[in-house]
Amino acid sequence: MLLIGVLALLSASPVQAQSRALPDSLTLEAAASLMMANNPGLRAARADADYVARSARDAARWPNPSVHAAQTSLPLPTGGTERETELGLTQTLPYPGNKRAQRRAATYTSEAAQFSYQEAQAQAFHELRTRYLSVAAAEARVQALQQLTDAVAEAAHTADVRHEEGDFSPFGRARMRVAVADFENALADARVSRRNARLRLAAYILPDSTIQAAAPETLITYTVAATLQAPAFDAAYDALRTQALAQRGLLNAAEAQVDAQQQQLRAARLGRIPDVTLSLGPVLRDQPGGTEWGYHAGINIGLPMWDTGRMRVRVQEAQQQRAQAQQADAKRAVEVELRTAYTEAQSYRNRIDQLSGEVLASTDSLLQQAQYVYEEGELNLVGLLDAMEAARSAQLLQIDLVAGYLRRLSALEYAMGVRPADTPPLLPAARLEPAD
Repeated sequence: MLLIGVLALLSASPVQAQSRALPDSLTLEAAASLMMANNPGLRAARADADYVARSARDAARWPNPSVHAAQTSLPLPTGGTERETELGLTQTLPYPGNKRAQRRAATYTSEAAQFSYQEAQAQAFHELRTRYLSVAAAEARVQALQQLTDAVAEAAHTADVRHEEGDFSPFGRARMRVAVADFENALADARVSRRNARLRLAAYILPDSTIQAAAPETLITYTVAATLQAPAFDAAYDALRTQALAQRGLLNAAEAQVDAQQQQLRAARLGRIPDVTLSLGPVLRDQPGGTEWGYHAGINIGLPMWDTGRMRVRVQEAQQQRAQAQQADAKRAVEVELRTAYTEAQSYRNRIDQLSGEVLASTDSLLQQAQYVYEEGELNLVGLLDAMEAARSAQLLQIDLVAGYLRRLSALEYAMGVRPADTPPLLPAARLEPAD
């Protein structure tokens, strides 16, 4: 039994011996879940949002009280010593409106940090779908080129048979072999591109420990559960724009920052009112004649003679103007992103409709028809090679158009602020999954 177990272990392939880093067929939902859990960029964005929110809340807290103790010892002319011990508690009381404005500013700053994290999520989701679609496109290119290469190899085999029978020239035979080499080279390049695309996707969603420990082959031996299909595009721009203005994290963060700076400006203006500091505590006087208890109470009010707070107000006014300018710039950037993605998506959809109906539909069986006509002797070698190249160009063009269209839809949804937790209105995951 031990010998059988050892033989079974030795006969296992290297890929099987290693635990798989990814499933055989990776869905977009599974990839998004892995990204949310493992992507270091998102972890950094989450930590940054927490840091900003906590720092803002900490700055809005009331100042801590302070405790002091002092003892005074004086010699008496009649002899003996008089000792006075004092304990005190001191608390600074800012102007109530000042702290209220600071607390509101902290709330808006926390909201801005959360919206910034949502923006990072939307950006990461767009990057994920871009890499996922790159794998899908690479797999489709390999499949198409494999079929074409097999067909060209079959035609080359026919040419070899005809050459041996004396019905095909040596030049024609050599030309067919060059065509086979060209198609095989294109197929090899496509396989390298597929390998690289799979590796880039795996590196984006897997934890560091898995990437470092996994064998390289386990990171590229999966496929994506996606088909390149072009969904219809009939969304109205105004509706998409309305959703983008309400949902985009970049815009919401900029708006929250404007609100926070307004409250900070109010706090700076109210901060010119001097704070009041109260102190209170017991006093113990010990002298030869006995011990006496008392108390002390005090109030301190700062005099704004050298630092009137006017410069802080001016600085905060500049900060508010900067926040307003950044909000306007963010809105303009989103408008440009949205309009650009919308126009490009329309362009790709129109090209797909036009070429699929007029050009690509007639080239689906072009190579098979050309091979049949060539074998019947009604098509020369030049015509066959042209048909091969036309079939390859047509299939790769169709793949590039659909993949480019899907990427533009993803870019359009990113401009709208779509995150992994949302339901994408234009490119839901169900549209990428193979039909049952």
